[in-house]
Amino acid sequence: MQGSVKIPLELYYESGESKFSELDFYYGTDSMGGAAEAIAIATHAIIHDEVVTQTPSVKGFGLNFKNSSPGSFRQKFEIEFTDAMAVSALTTMGIPAFIETLTLLLGIPMGGTTKSERRKTMKWLNNMDDLDKLLDRLYRPLVRIHHPVSGQGYKVTLKKAQTKMVIFDSLSHKYMTEDIKDPKEKTITVAVSRFNGRRCTGRFIDRHDAESISFSPKVVKGQPQITKKEMNFLASSLTGVVNDLFLPVQADVTEIRSYDGRVKHYILHRVYEKV
Repeated sequence: MQGSVKIPLELYYESGESKFSELDFYYGTDSMGGAAEAIAIATHAIIHDEVVTQTPSVKGFGLNFKNSSPGSFRQKFEIEFTDAMAVSALTTMGIPAFIETLTLLLGIPMGGTTKSERRKTMKWLNNMDDLDKLLDRLYRPLVRIHHPVSGQGYKVTLKKAQTKMVIFDSLSHKYMTEDIKDPKEKTITVAVSRFNGRRCTGRFIDRHDAESISFSPKVVKGQPQITKKEMNFLASSLTGVVNDLFLPVQADVTEIRSYDGRVKHYILHRVYEKV
């Protein structure tokens, strides 16, 4: 690849729970703004391995409108990689792996899979230290994309050519905006697939090939309630998983569930060695 590289994408607004008639100007522009923010933040992270807090801070690429079909609500746009470092990073990863990684990043906060059969995608996800910080940062723009869903009952699809990447509908909106906190603590046996010692956050799995679920310690007066010993237990479990050894710990947690009963997140109270 030489010069700039362009990846064409499309946002498609159609009937969802309500039949499509017209797209409200406010809902539509806010949805497109959320898509621009989410895609820019995720793309910057994939290319530069860092999480930026402001969309204008992204570098090496731009998002540009394309001509749309007359009378339709298919909004075409493209990601254009312009500087040499960004193009080089994209070349190394490959466009298919980039699209797969972008799709996963946009989907995980809505209850999507955390796994991919594409080796380069999983390598990037496993090496991204601030993955959960990135996913937290994507939450607000992803909710914004849903404004035509929550406000008008429509469905929004992000597409590359004829391939559907991510669907934003009433169920994904419900997953993001409705939390059910279990009133009782629960003891679980899990291993650690990711752990960020600076943030004291990570992800648990209950078997090697399982979907991972995020965790964070209970916070009191702004301070995470986790001891050095507990952090060592988590780090040791992660080392085992990295070396293909399922090394479980026991954890007392509060479960945060979605509307459909899936566990979205664990609030961590205590960690100890599996008896």
